[in-house]
Amino acid sequence: MAFALLGAAMAVSLALGARALTLPEIWASLLGANGSAQTSATIMDMRLMRSLTGILTGASLAAAGLVMQHLTRNPLADPGILGVNAGAALAVVLAIWLLGWTHPVNLSAIAVCGAGLAAISVFLLGRGGKAGDRAGILRLTLAGVAVSALCLAFVSAIVLLDQDTRNLYRFWTIGSLSGGDHDRLFWLWPLVASGLIIAALLARRVDALALGTDTARSFGVSAELTASLALVSVALLAGGSVALAGPIGFVGLIVPHLTRHLVGPSILPGLAIACPMGGTLLLICDSIGRIVARPAEIQTGIILALIGGPAFLALIGRAAR
Repeated sequence: MAFALLGAAMAVSLALGARALTLPEIWASLLGANGSAQTSATIMDMRLMRSLTGILTGASLAAAGLVMQHLTRNPLADPGILGVNAGAALAVVLAIWLLGWTHPVNLSAIAVCGAGLAAISVFLLGRGGKAGDRAGILRLTLAGVAVSALCLAFVSAIVLLDQDTRNLYRFWTIGSLSGGDHDRLFWLWPLVASGLIIAALLARRVDALALGTDTARSFGVSAELTASLALVSVALLAGGSVALAGPIGFVGLIVPHLTRHLVGPSILPGLAIACPMGGTLLLICDSIGRIVARPAEIQTGIILALIGGPAFLALIGRAAR
């Protein structure tokens, strides 16, 4: 069902844009059949790359959010809210500004480093008390919001001071699927795949850790090693998604909650559902952004913020009760 919805969302994403296309036109272009050269170029070079970027980004953010919520026993954990995406964005913008890096390999490497440093900073700032209790949840969330605000403030300052990077302002503070291209997808999909593989291999250990450190140790699970490898997985997933589409938020917050309602709290079946659901959510939001302001567009991150903001407030209210 989740993959059927993803397929439908991709079809809509390919059809919509400044000029709407029919399904026969899309199918002919994908199969390389005779048709308009302009239509074929629009689909293969622009809309298909954009859709694939959305699927890969949504899957990585959803998986990262699922791992973070299990690892921290915090229902508010999300790569965007906990500052991981913002840390990756700051690292990428610094690399572009100071070093002139533009190659996807360089940007992905620095994005992973920035995501990892941000995650470690948030966990250090938010530690204390019992994990999973009300105070611990709010402490970690506040630490993440503070780190995210600080990183995005530096991003804004850099891109506004530098004339050449000013056009990147909305991309590196909000996020969009418009930057997707062949090179980025080719170099970054192994990064996201590595993060997903690590998360899948750690699934049982993280499930045990979610029951409590003492319980995990009674099962022979090393809490420190599992947490460290889980953070590596989150850094790979969040860093890859930021290098692809900028610091898009709320996917990793919303999708894990929906996943748990469908398949329960276990990570492994959760990943199988969360990845296509994350891609579907991102493609739907991107399509909405292209429809409401046609022929211009509203960035995907803005649409997600309009959906995710109320969801975040509702979850805060539930956690505070």
